[in-house]
Amino acid sequence: MFRRPMARLAFTVAAAGTICALGASAASAVPSASWSGPKGLVPGAITNDTPAISSITFPGTGGTGLIVGWRQRARAGHIFYKYRTAGLNKGRWSKVAELPGDTAITSSAPVFRSYIDPYGQNAILAMWTGHADHHIWYEQGETRADGTISWTRATILPGKVKYTDTINAPAVQFTNAVYRVVVSWRGPANHIRFTVGTPHHRGFTWSDSAVVPGAPVTKGCKGAPCTAATPALAEMQTGSATGTLYFFWRQHSTDKLLYSTTPDTAANLAKPVFTSPAQVPGAASLEGPAAADSTLTGFGPLLLVYKTPRSTLVKFQTLSGGAWTTPAVIKTVWTAVSPALSQNVLATTRPSADGNIVLHIYS
Repeated sequence: MFRRPMARLAFTVAAAGTICALGASAASAVPSASWSGPKGLVPGAITNDTPAISSITFPGTGGTGLIVGWRQRARAGHIFYKYRTAGLNKGRWSKVAELPGDTAITSSAPVFRSYIDPYGQNAILAMWTGHADHHIWYEQGETRADGTISWTRATILPGKVKYTDTINAPAVQFTNAVYRVVVSWRGPANHIRFTVGTPHHRGFTWSDSAVVPGAPVTKGCKGAPCTAATPALAEMQTGSATGTLYFFWRQHSTDKLLYSTTPDTAANLAKPVFTSPAQVPGAASLEGPAAADSTLTGFGPLLLVYKTPRSTLVKFQTLSGGAWTTPAVIKTVWTAVSPALSQNVLATTRPSADGNIVLHIYS
Protein backbone atom coordinates (compact mmCIF):
# COMPACT_ATOMS: atom_id res chain seq x y z
CA MET A 1 0.00 0.00 0.00
CA PHE A 2 1.27 3.48 -0.78
CA ARG A 3 1.99 5.68 2.20
CA ARG A 4 0.11 8.96 1.83
CA PRO A 5 3.27 11.04 1.96
CA MET A 6 2.19 14.62 2.47
CA ALA A 7 2.53 16.03 5.96
CA ARG A 8 0.66 19.05 4.56
CA LEU A 9 3.29 21.42 5.96
CA ALA A 10 1.29 23.50 8.44
CA PHE A 11 -1.94 23.12 6.56
CA THR A 12 -3.36 19.83 7.87
CA VAL A 13 -7.12 19.53 7.86
CA ALA A 14 -9.24 16.91 9.59
CA ALA A 15 -10.81 14.00 7.76
CA ALA A 16 -14.51 14.51 7.20
CA GLY A 17 -17.18 11.85 7.17
CA THR A 18 -17.24 8.62 5.28
CA ILE A 19 -16.67 7.82 1.66
CA CYS A 20 -19.28 9.01 -0.80
CA ALA A 21 -21.64 6.72 -2.64
CA LEU A 22 -21.00 6.17 -6.33
CA GLY A 23 -22.85 7.92 -9.09
CA ALA A 24 -24.45 11.32 -9.55
CA SER A 25 -26.21 13.26 -6.81
CA ALA A 26 -27.86 16.62 -6.47
CA ALA A 27 -25.83 19.57 -5.29
CA SER A 28 -26.19 20.57 -1.66
CA ALA A 29 -25.27 23.79 0.15
CA VAL A 30 -22.15 25.80 -0.61
CA PRO A 31 -18.90 24.39 0.82
CA SER A 32 -18.37 25.22 4.49
CA ALA A 33 -14.56 25.20 4.33
CA SER A 34 -12.56 28.14 3.04
CA TRP A 35 -9.44 29.04 1.06
CA SER A 36 -6.47 31.03 2.21
CA GLY A 37 -5.33 34.07 0.34
CA PRO A 38 -2.27 33.72 -1.86
CA LYS A 39 0.67 32.23 0.01
CA GLY A 40 3.03 34.31 -2.05
CA LEU A 41 4.52 33.58 -5.44
CA VAL A 42 6.67 30.53 -6.00
CA PRO A 43 9.82 32.56 -6.74
CA GLY A 44 11.18 32.10 -10.23
CA ALA A 45 8.30 29.82 -11.30
CA ILE A 46 6.98 31.39 -14.51
CA THR A 47 4.93 29.61 -17.14
CA ASN A 48 2.02 29.97 -19.56
CA ASP A 49 0.49 26.60 -18.75
CA THR A 50 -0.84 24.56 -15.85
CA PRO A 51 1.64 24.04 -12.97
CA ALA A 52 2.61 20.67 -11.57
CA ILE A 53 2.35 20.23 -7.81
CA SER A 54 2.99 17.28 -5.50
CA SER A 55 4.15 16.37 -2.05
CA ILE A 56 7.82 15.42 -1.80
CA THR A 57 9.72 13.66 0.98
CA PHE A 58 13.46 13.68 1.61
CA PRO A 59 15.16 11.11 3.88
CA GLY A 60 16.86 12.08 7.14
CA THR A 61 15.95 15.50 8.50
CA GLY A 62 14.74 16.81 5.14
CA GLY A 63 11.14 15.95 5.84
CA THR A 64 8.04 16.35 3.70
CA GLY A 65 6.97 19.41 1.74
CA LEU A 66 5.94 20.52 -1.74
CA ILE A 67 7.49 20.33 -5.19
CA VAL A 68 6.21 22.63 -7.93
CA GLY A 69 7.03 22.06 -11.59
CA TRP A 70 6.33 23.99 -14.76
CA ARG A 71 6.98 24.22 -18.46
CA GLN A 72 9.29 26.97 -19.62
CA ARG A 73 7.20 29.80 -21.03
CA ALA A 74 7.49 28.95 -24.70
CA ARG A 75 5.64 27.03 -27.38
CA ALA A 76 7.81 24.03 -26.51
CA GLY A 77 9.69 24.45 -23.26
CA HIS A 78 12.03 22.68 -20.86
CA ILE A 79 10.63 21.43 -17.54
CA PHE A 80 11.75 23.14 -14.34
CA TYR A 81 10.98 22.60 -10.66
CA LYS A 82 11.53 23.92 -7.13
CA TYR A 83 10.75 22.31 -3.78
CA ARG A 84 10.38 23.42 -0.18
CA THR A 85 10.52 21.37 3.04
CA ALA A 86 10.96 22.42 6.65
CA GLY A 87 14.21 20.48 7.08
CA LEU A 88 16.14 21.79 4.06
CA ASN A 89 17.45 25.25 3.18
CA LYS A 90 15.91 26.68 6.38
CA GLY A 91 12.43 26.03 4.99
CA ARG A 92 12.97 28.25 1.94
CA TRP A 93 12.35 27.33 -1.68
CA SER A 94 15.20 25.51 -3.40
CA LYS A 95 17.00 26.89 -6.41
CA VAL A 96 15.40 26.33 -9.80
CA ALA A 97 16.36 22.92 -11.23
CA GLU A 98 15.71 21.43 -14.66
CA LEU A 99 14.45 17.96 -15.41
CA PRO A 100 17.46 16.36 -17.15
CA GLY A 101 17.61 15.05 -20.72
CA ASP A 102 17.12 16.35 -24.24
CA THR A 103 13.64 14.83 -24.43
CA ALA A 104 12.29 16.61 -21.31
CA ILE A 105 10.64 19.25 -23.47
CA THR A 106 6.89 19.67 -23.78
CA SER A 107 4.22 21.83 -25.38
CA SER A 108 1.75 21.09 -22.57
CA ALA A 109 2.00 20.88 -18.79
CA PRO A 110 4.17 18.39 -16.88
CA VAL A 111 2.85 16.42 -13.89
CA PHE A 112 4.69 15.28 -10.72
CA ARG A 113 3.53 12.64 -8.22
CA SER A 114 5.31 11.21 -5.18
CA TYR A 115 5.47 7.57 -4.06
CA ILE A 116 7.68 4.99 -2.34
CA ASP A 117 9.58 2.95 -4.94
CA PRO A 118 10.28 -0.82 -4.68
CA TYR A 119 13.64 -0.08 -3.00
CA GLY A 120 11.82 1.69 -0.18
CA GLN A 121 13.10 5.09 -1.33
CA ASN A 122 11.06 8.28 -1.42
CA ALA A 123 10.58 9.07 -5.10
CA ILE A 124 8.94 11.41 -7.61
CA LEU A 125 7.43 10.42 -10.94
CA ALA A 126 7.60 13.19 -13.56
CA MET A 127 5.52 12.75 -16.74
CA TRP A 128 4.97 14.89 -19.80
CA THR A 129 3.84 14.77 -23.44
CA GLY A 130 6.66 14.99 -25.97
CA HIS A 131 6.43 18.18 -27.98
CA ALA A 132 7.52 16.50 -31.22
CA ASP A 133 6.25 12.91 -31.03
CA HIS A 134 3.12 13.54 -28.91
CA HIS A 135 3.83 10.43 -26.85
CA ILE A 136 4.02 10.22 -23.05
CA TRP A 137 7.45 10.29 -21.40
CA TYR A 138 8.55 9.91 -17.79
CA GLU A 139 11.50 10.03 -15.43
CA GLN A 140 11.76 8.68 -11.89
CA GLY A 141 13.61 10.65 -9.25
CA GLU A 142 14.79 9.35 -5.87
CA THR A 143 15.29 12.02 -3.22
CA ARG A 144 18.53 12.24 -1.24
CA ALA A 145 19.26 13.50 2.29
CA ASP A 146 21.34 16.38 0.91
CA GLY A 147 18.30 17.81 -0.92
CA THR A 148 19.18 16.52 -4.39
CA ILE A 149 17.06 14.32 -6.64
CA SER A 150 18.64 11.46 -8.63
CA TRP A 151 16.70 11.14 -11.90
CA THR A 152 16.59 8.18 -14.25
CA ARG A 153 16.88 8.64 -18.01
CA ALA A 154 13.71 9.71 -19.78
CA THR A 155 11.60 6.75 -20.90
CA ILE A 156 8.62 6.59 -23.21
CA LEU A 157 5.54 4.52 -22.44
CA PRO A 158 6.33 1.25 -24.27
CA GLY A 159 4.82 0.21 -27.57
CA LYS A 160 2.58 -2.34 -25.83
CA VAL A 161 0.64 0.64 -24.46
CA LYS A 162 -1.34 1.49 -27.57
CA TYR A 163 -2.85 4.81 -28.61
CA THR A 164 -0.70 7.09 -26.47
CA ASP A 165 -0.73 9.85 -29.09
CA THR A 166 -1.97 13.02 -27.39
CA ILE A 167 -1.54 16.77 -27.59
CA ASN A 168 -2.52 17.31 -23.95
CA ALA A 169 -0.77 16.65 -20.66
CA PRO A 170 -1.28 13.29 -18.93
CA ALA A 171 -2.89 12.82 -15.50
CA VAL A 172 -1.26 10.59 -12.85
CA GLN A 173 -2.60 8.97 -9.66
CA PHE A 174 -0.84 6.52 -7.36
CA THR A 175 -3.51 4.32 -5.83
CA ASN A 176 -3.84 4.02 -2.06
CA ALA A 177 -4.84 0.38 -1.64
CA VAL A 178 -2.96 -1.46 -4.40
CA TYR A 179 0.67 -0.77 -5.31
CA ARG A 180 -0.11 0.74 -8.71
CA VAL A 181 -0.05 3.99 -10.67
CA VAL A 182 -2.78 5.02 -13.11
CA VAL A 183 -1.96 7.33 -16.03
CA SER A 184 -4.77 8.85 -18.10
CA TRP A 185 -4.77 11.08 -21.16
CA ARG A 186 -6.89 12.43 -24.01
CA GLY A 187 -6.33 9.76 -26.60
CA PRO A 188 -7.11 9.35 -30.29
CA ALA A 189 -10.76 9.99 -31.17
CA ASN A 190 -10.83 12.16 -27.99
CA HIS A 191 -11.47 9.16 -25.75
CA ILE A 192 -10.33 9.12 -22.11
CA ARG A 193 -7.60 6.48 -22.18
CA PHE A 194 -5.56 5.05 -19.33
CA THR A 195 -2.88 2.53 -18.45
CA VAL A 196 -2.07 0.89 -15.10
CA GLY A 197 1.58 0.69 -14.06
CA THR A 198 3.21 -1.61 -11.50
CA PRO A 199 6.39 -0.22 -9.90
CA HIS A 200 9.42 -2.32 -10.89
CA HIS A 201 12.94 -1.36 -9.79
CA ARG A 202 13.02 2.38 -10.51
CA GLY A 203 10.56 2.08 -13.38
CA PHE A 204 7.24 0.42 -14.11
CA THR A 205 5.64 -2.38 -16.06
CA TRP A 206 2.57 -1.17 -17.92
CA SER A 207 -0.76 -2.63 -18.99
CA ASP A 208 -2.14 -1.99 -22.44
CA SER A 209 -4.32 1.11 -22.58
CA ALA A 210 -8.10 1.07 -22.40
CA VAL A 211 -10.88 3.65 -22.61
CA VAL A 212 -13.19 4.83 -19.88
CA PRO A 213 -16.47 3.30 -21.11
CA GLY A 214 -19.93 4.78 -21.41
CA ALA A 215 -22.31 6.49 -23.79
CA PRO A 216 -20.60 8.85 -26.28
CA VAL A 217 -23.20 11.60 -25.53
CA THR A 218 -21.91 14.31 -27.90
CA LYS A 219 -22.18 14.41 -31.68
CA GLY A 220 -19.11 13.07 -33.47
CA CYS A 221 -18.00 11.07 -30.45
CA LYS A 222 -18.14 7.31 -31.04
CA GLY A 223 -17.95 4.26 -28.81
CA ALA A 224 -17.15 5.93 -25.47
CA PRO A 225 -17.17 9.33 -23.75
CA CYS A 226 -14.95 12.02 -25.28
CA THR A 227 -13.02 14.93 -23.86
CA ALA A 228 -11.39 18.08 -25.19
CA ALA A 229 -8.77 18.45 -22.44
CA THR A 230 -6.58 16.63 -19.95
CA PRO A 231 -8.65 14.41 -17.62
CA ALA A 232 -8.18 14.46 -13.84
CA LEU A 233 -7.67 11.57 -11.40
CA ALA A 234 -8.35 11.32 -7.68
CA GLU A 235 -9.04 8.67 -5.06
CA MET A 236 -10.99 8.43 -1.81
CA GLN A 237 -10.72 5.62 0.73
CA THR A 238 -13.69 3.32 1.32
CA GLY A 239 -11.97 1.30 4.06
CA SER A 240 -8.57 0.61 5.55
CA ALA A 241 -7.48 -1.28 2.43
CA THR A 242 -10.00 -0.26 -0.23
CA GLY A 243 -10.64 2.87 -2.23
CA THR A 244 -12.53 4.37 -5.15
CA LEU A 245 -10.67 5.89 -8.09
CA TYR A 246 -12.32 8.85 -9.84
CA PHE A 247 -11.85 9.89 -13.48
CA PHE A 248 -13.02 13.45 -14.28
CA TRP A 249 -13.15 15.07 -17.70
CA ARG A 250 -14.57 18.00 -19.62
CA GLN A 251 -17.14 16.58 -22.01
CA HIS A 252 -16.21 17.19 -25.63
CA SER A 253 -18.08 20.01 -27.41
CA THR A 254 -19.66 21.20 -24.13
CA ASP A 255 -18.61 22.88 -20.89
CA LYS A 256 -20.00 20.06 -18.71
CA LEU A 257 -17.76 18.14 -16.30
CA LEU A 258 -18.36 14.39 -16.03
CA TYR A 259 -16.89 11.63 -13.90
CA SER A 260 -16.80 7.87 -13.59
CA THR A 261 -15.42 5.65 -10.83
CA THR A 262 -13.76 2.27 -10.44
CA PRO A 263 -12.67 0.32 -7.32
CA ASP A 264 -9.05 0.30 -6.18
CA THR A 265 -8.51 -3.44 -5.85
CA ALA A 266 -5.89 -5.69 -7.43
CA ALA A 267 -8.47 -7.75 -9.30
CA ASN A 268 -10.35 -4.72 -10.61
CA LEU A 269 -7.28 -2.73 -11.68
CA ALA A 270 -6.25 -5.68 -13.84
CA LYS A 271 -9.45 -5.12 -15.83
CA PRO A 272 -11.32 -2.10 -14.42
CA VAL A 273 -15.10 -1.99 -14.26
CA PHE A 274 -16.51 1.54 -14.25
CA THR A 275 -19.71 3.18 -13.09
CA SER A 276 -21.73 4.96 -15.77
CA PRO A 277 -20.53 8.52 -16.38
CA ALA A 278 -22.30 11.11 -14.22
CA GLN A 279 -22.37 14.90 -14.47
CA VAL A 280 -21.00 17.07 -11.69
CA PRO A 281 -24.07 19.21 -10.88
CA GLY A 282 -23.54 22.87 -11.70
CA ALA A 283 -19.93 22.48 -12.84
CA ALA A 284 -18.84 24.10 -16.10
CA SER A 285 -15.43 24.61 -17.70
CA LEU A 286 -13.75 24.76 -21.09
CA GLU A 287 -10.49 23.46 -19.59
CA GLY A 288 -9.51 20.28 -17.77
CA PRO A 289 -10.44 20.15 -14.06
CA ALA A 290 -8.24 19.29 -11.09
CA ALA A 291 -9.30 16.84 -8.37
CA ALA A 292 -7.87 15.42 -5.14
CA ASP A 293 -8.85 14.03 -1.79
CA SER A 294 -8.49 17.05 0.47
CA THR A 295 -7.32 15.19 3.58
CA LEU A 296 -4.24 13.33 4.74
CA THR A 297 -6.29 10.27 5.74
CA GLY A 298 -7.91 9.84 2.33
CA PHE A 299 -11.53 9.63 3.52
CA GLY A 300 -12.65 12.87 1.91
CA PRO A 301 -14.17 15.21 1.15
CA LEU A 302 -13.08 15.02 -2.47
CA LEU A 303 -12.15 18.41 -3.88
CA LEU A 304 -12.83 19.47 -7.50
CA VAL A 305 -11.45 22.76 -8.88
CA TYR A 306 -11.88 24.23 -12.36
CA LYS A 307 -11.59 27.42 -14.40
CA THR A 308 -14.95 28.89 -15.34
CA PRO A 309 -15.90 29.29 -19.03
CA ARG A 310 -14.98 32.54 -20.76
CA SER A 311 -13.61 33.93 -17.49
CA THR A 312 -10.46 33.85 -15.36
CA LEU A 313 -12.45 32.95 -12.24
CA VAL A 314 -11.85 29.61 -10.52
CA LYS A 315 -14.60 27.62 -8.80
CA PHE A 316 -14.64 24.57 -6.55
CA GLN A 317 -17.00 21.90 -5.29
CA THR A 318 -16.63 19.08 -2.79
CA LEU A 319 -18.10 15.59 -2.72
CA SER A 320 -18.85 13.93 0.61
CA GLY A 321 -21.49 11.48 1.77
CA GLY A 322 -22.72 11.09 -1.81
CA ALA A 323 -23.58 14.78 -2.25
CA TRP A 324 -21.91 17.55 -4.23
CA THR A 325 -21.82 21.08 -2.89
CA THR A 326 -22.90 23.87 -5.21
CA PRO A 327 -20.14 25.67 -7.15
CA ALA A 328 -18.40 28.48 -5.27
CA VAL A 329 -15.81 31.01 -6.45
CA ILE A 330 -12.34 30.89 -4.89
CA LYS A 331 -11.69 34.52 -4.08
CA THR A 332 -8.32 36.08 -5.01
CA VAL A 333 -7.66 33.31 -7.58
CA TRP A 334 -7.54 34.00 -11.33
CA THR A 335 -6.14 31.92 -14.16
CA ALA A 336 -6.41 31.47 -17.91
CA VAL A 337 -5.37 27.79 -17.80
CA SER A 338 -6.31 24.70 -15.82
CA PRO A 339 -5.43 24.64 -12.10
CA ALA A 340 -3.53 21.87 -10.29
CA LEU A 341 -4.13 20.19 -6.92
CA SER A 342 -2.11 18.19 -4.41
CA GLN A 343 -4.49 17.25 -1.61
CA ASN A 344 -5.59 20.62 -0.14
CA VAL A 345 -2.98 22.76 -1.94
CA LEU A 346 -4.05 24.55 -5.12
CA ALA A 347 -1.56 25.86 -7.69
CA THR A 348 -2.62 28.33 -10.37
CA THR A 349 -0.84 30.36 -13.04
CA ARG A 350 -1.60 34.04 -13.01
CA PRO A 351 -3.20 35.23 -16.28
CA SER A 352 -1.08 38.40 -16.29
CA ALA A 353 2.02 38.80 -18.41
CA ASP A 354 4.34 37.63 -15.61
CA GLY A 355 2.78 34.12 -15.51
CA ASN A 356 3.74 33.50 -11.87
CA ILE A 357 2.62 30.35 -10.03
CA VAL A 358 0.63 31.03 -6.84
CA LEU A 359 -0.45 28.61 -4.08
CA HIS A 360 -3.68 28.59 -2.07
CA ILE A 361 -4.69 26.33 0.81
CA TYR A 362 -8.12 24.73 1.37
CA SER A 363 -9.07 24.26 5.01
